[in-house]
Amino acid sequence: MTSLLSFSVALGVGLAIGLERERSHTGSAELPAGMRTFAIGALAGAIAASLPVPLAVPTVLLTVAVLAAVGYHHSANVDPGVTTELALVATTLLGAYAVSEPEMTAGLGTVLLVLLYAKAGLHRFARTVITQRELADLLILAVAALLVWPAVPDRNMGPLNAWNPHTLWLVVLLVMLTGNTGHFAARWFGERIGLPLAGLFSGFASSVATITAMAARVRKDHRPIDGAVAAALLSNVATLVQMLLLIAAINIDFLRVLGAPLAVGMIATVAWSALWVWRGSEPLEEAPESSASSINWRVAIGFALWTAALLLAAAAARTWFGTAAVVAVTVFGAFADVHAATASIATQVAGHTLQTSTAGALVMLALTANTFSKVVVAISGGRAFAGKVTAGLLTMLLSSWAVFWFVA
Repeated sequence: MTSLLSFSVALGVGLAIGLERERSHTGSAELPAGMRTFAIGALAGAIAASLPVPLAVPTVLLTVAVLAAVGYHHSANVDPGVTTELALVATTLLGAYAVSEPEMTAGLGTVLLVLLYAKAGLHRFARTVITQRELADLLILAVAALLVWPAVPDRNMGPLNAWNPHTLWLVVLLVMLTGNTGHFAARWFGERIGLPLAGLFSGFASSVATITAMAARVRKDHRPIDGAVAAALLSNVATLVQMLLLIAAINIDFLRVLGAPLAVGMIATVAWSALWVWRGSEPLEEAPESSASSINWRVAIGFALWTAALLLAAAAARTWFGTAAVVAVTVFGAFADVHAATASIATQVAGHTLQTSTAGALVMLALTANTFSKVVVAISGGRAFAGKVTAGLLTMLLSSWAVFWFVA
């Protein structure tokens, strides 16, 4: 049955990719490779991988590569691209890989098929949609996630063994990634939708800063406040989402305690935000392009440093004064950044230095302190803005506490 599955996956991947290549060359007189060629290549790779013959796979792969090169030589005048030839070699490799990992082969084959099919969309995105600055930001993200993060040590170190560099860099990546995603969403949608989206995604970096910016915008421009209110509240949704992501990434078991309370609070906030988006009167205009970077290194690194400081303070308080001192450290830190406090608490739970029940209450206290700081900064936007934002924030907080006491 295992061999049958492997060969079936290899044949299916070859036929699917060959079909796409054949359809993409409907206007061409010469076709380097079609359904049959791709299917044969995938099966040849699978057969070679299943034979107890040394160098069978490299030999088949070299043969296919040579045949692909010959085919390219004959069709270069009609189609100078090498995508089909490279796809044929990759399909042969996938056929060989299917013998040991059929499930992974099916997934990789699907990815290859999508890449081939999405040619027009990918070219349009690269040439007309994304700017040079945005491309540079994406490359920075790729380096930070694919090169730096795997090389960062994954063990506790530093004073009192309070820091795990791997976890701290993950925190940096979350802030960078969500901020970058928010930049694209805000640019591609209109002012009425783009402002709330900007608030949502910028909230991953700092919800307090986002509410402050929305309050300043309302106070300065005297525009309709509904969009700004929705942006401020959606930044708090970002806070709750990132809290859930941090908890899940650091200690998935801890999510069973706080998943429902935070999810209910998020739903309540989304409902309030949707109300103000629906009532909004801002025009539906596209946001202009910006030459500024969508990655705020100061916020990302500062967030990680603040998390590290909280971890160190909690470790010192626990060592010198006992577990009770962690409450004061956590609540104090959450006035500025509940994300860092959440990451600190979840890390301590993962390290078995803090009980789950106590940690859950600490996270809720941290959320309360952070909500209070948001209410304070919202006051700078005027009575109407502050009243609407405060109503949404208090609804979120009370509903979260109610569910927490029910499930705790």
